[in-house]
Amino acid sequence: MNDSPWYVEAFRADYLDVYRHRDDAAAAREARGALSLLRHDRARARLLDVAAGTGRHSAAFRAERCHVTCLDLSEDLTRECAARGLRTVRADMRAVPFRDWAFDSVSCLFSSFGYFDDDEQHAATLREFARVLAPGGGLLLDLMDPETIRLHLVPQSVDMVDEAVVEVERAITADGKRVEKSIRYVRNDCTVRSWHESVRLFTGAELEGLAARAHLEVERVVGEYDARPHRSGETRRLVVLRKPR
Repeated sequence: MNDSPWYVEAFRADYLDVYRHRDDAAAAREARGALSLLRHDRARARLLDVAAGTGRHSAAFRAERCHVTCLDLSEDLTRECAARGLRTVRADMRAVPFRDWAFDSVSCLFSSFGYFDDDEQHAATLREFARVLAPGGGLLLDLMDPETIRLHLVPQSVDMVDEAVVEVERAITADGKRVEKSIRYVRNDCTVRSWHESVRLFTGAELEGLAARAHLEVERVVGEYDARPHRSGETRRLVVLRKPR
């Protein structure tokens, strides 16, 4: 029996087949929007992209002439990230291996905040982000909106990826606090691999409480990278947190 947490088991190379529809063109648009929301100075400021994966957004940040560093826990994904020529560090987001005030901005995109079993670990993660942020620096969290997920969750899907089948089942836990996925990767009628994902759904009040514990202030909440208004039940939720000067 493997006792590794789901986020260690899930993010291997074949994980990318589940999200193949996320392309570089979308990453470029999202990166430009993220930089605008963060009020990031491309010429001089330093950006840490947490849970960077293969560096799709980080490469787009670099194309915008940003000084970007990628951080991810997955061995497979960081290998691909480094192959893009990006500065890449393999580490746990709860223990960021950089000095205090090392970055002017931190991004954590694609619903990558909320992986852990309890909110003390999420609070510890925000404290780490705040620690490496310079005073006045911004943190962008790309989160799922709980009501949007409840209204629009697709319980099951089946997709063909090359010659493989990817089967996904989705559900919200009974307490409404997490969205969970079960993924099965099938080739030649045999299950090659299966894994589970479980991500916390935060209310606005819960997130504000976690931010306050990390001495971060909620600066702005929008519904998309183009800064359109956040509408619960309709949009995603992008939250900009700011470290006081």
